Amino acid sequence: MHYNGPIIRPQTDAFNSIFLEITVGCTHQGCKFCNFYDGYPFKMAPMEQIEADLQEIAEFAPHAKKIWASGGNPYALSVEKLAEIGQMIRRYVPDAQISTYAHINDFKQKSVEDIRYLKDVGYVDIVVGIESADDEVLSHMNKGYTQADIIREFTKLEEAGVSYRIIYLGGLAGAGKCEESAKRTAAVLNQFHPRMMILTTVAILPGTELYDELQQGIFIEPSELERIEEFRTLIENLNNRIIVFAETSTDMVSFTAYLPEEKESIVGQLNKVIDDFTEEDEQYFRAIRRSMKSV
Repeated sequence: MHYNGPIIRPQTDAFNSIFLEITVGCTHQGCKFCNFYDGYPFKMAPMEQIEADLQEIAEFAPHAKKIWASGGNPYALSVEKLAEIGQMIRRYVPDAQISTYAHINDFKQKSVEDIRYLKDVGYVDIVVGIESADDEVLSHMNKGYTQADIIREFTKLEEAGVSYRIIYLGGLAGAGKCEESAKRTAAVLNQFHPRMMILTTVAILPGTELYDELQQGIFIEPSELERIEEFRTLIENLNNRIIVFAETSTDMVSFTAYLPEEKESIVGQLNKVIDDFTEEDEQYFRAIRRSMKSV
């Protein structure tokens, strides 16, 4: 197997997927908090490499059920190229379905019919790292899209009948603003039906633009307690059926909850954590977060 760039995938896909490099790097490469793909300009893996890797998969795992199409956002490729890769995957690993990352802007040049066609050739599970649906956060973090873009492109995904997951990155609003930002995001998400929300919270890593802003006092980092309150408020304001997965390396409170059935229970548990939270807890968890050099 060939890997020429970082392998970044959701924790939910760590143990049940075969990682197949499709692209290296990220087309956007502008988010203030991210250094995942520094030094790796976006490019597609050569078709010869993809086919050689698929031949290896066919030899050692011919009945694999899931392929993680690896890269920052492979869904940025053209419909024609994605279809060619999907058909090749089906030829070598006929039982496998494809999961991959997408940036909101990857859908702009794809119609509902295009997205539906790609689903039919195997791209049945798309993970979109929206991080937030609050325009203030999206603009400050240089995400490259707006709330209106999220609404437009998620509408297309749902019309195409594609299953998708989202990533919410807590803490990006900054101190004193996280709960209000969570409410704005929930108001958008309540218009749609993502299958899962991967709930995580930002670790401000050296080498990122956000780290520089933190050092300069431009960005004020929220406390660990505020981050838990943000999670609580977000879940409290979600109305639709969704799985909330909060078991990432930056989550100081870990849980998985199935909404709406477990909403009251998980909100109650988070309220208890909030009520019992001490200054010692704050210092302990903050020290862990500040020791992180990668996530």
